Formats: sequence, structure tokens, C-alpha cells
Amino acid sequence: MGQAKIRGTHEERAAQAKLAARAQFPATVKCNNCEADIAEIEPLDVRGMAGMRLAAAAICPSCSSTTWVLDGTPEALAKMQAFLNEEHGVQAQTGRALKP
Repeated sequence: MGQAKIRGTHEERAAQAKLAARAQFPATVKCNNCEADIAEIEPLDVRGMAGMRLAAAAICPSCSSTTWVLDGTPEALAKMQAFLNEEHGVQAQTGRALKP
């Protein structure tokens, strides 16, 4: 139990985890709607999603559309695309594939 105290408070550890998750993504992504650069990329938890390695949502400050940043197996990406289409009622646009 003492090890957690050494690493910091719960809030500090949560902030560190969020920074580590964000570091897996590029500094910016292009908006799929207006091509603006988006720096605010919010990582999503994909631990329970088989085949998904990374997922994030980026909301464009210019046009307010959401660009999804995804990385995973082709099967997992197809399932995620189907889920996003169902949730958003329209063809959800996903960002370009991340470079390995």
C-alpha cells in the first residue's frame, strides 16, 4: 500500500495516466470535415475491446465535428465503425490510420 503513496495522490496518478495515454497519439490530426489541425485529442479506454489498440476522439474547434482516431485489427476497426455509425446515426468519419 505504501508504494501508491510514493507515486503520488490518486489525482496525480490519474493525471499521469492520462498524459501517458495522450502521448500515444500524434500531436495533431486533420479534421475530416474542414481539414483544420486538431490538437485536443481525448484518448478512449479500449481495454475491453478485442483487437483495438488505440482510440480517441478529436473535436474540431473550427467546425465542431468529431474526428475519430482509431488503430486496431481490420475486424476490430469494422466493428468500431459500425458502433460509431449506430451511435451517431450518420456515417461517422474516422481519421487516417496511425503509422506504426
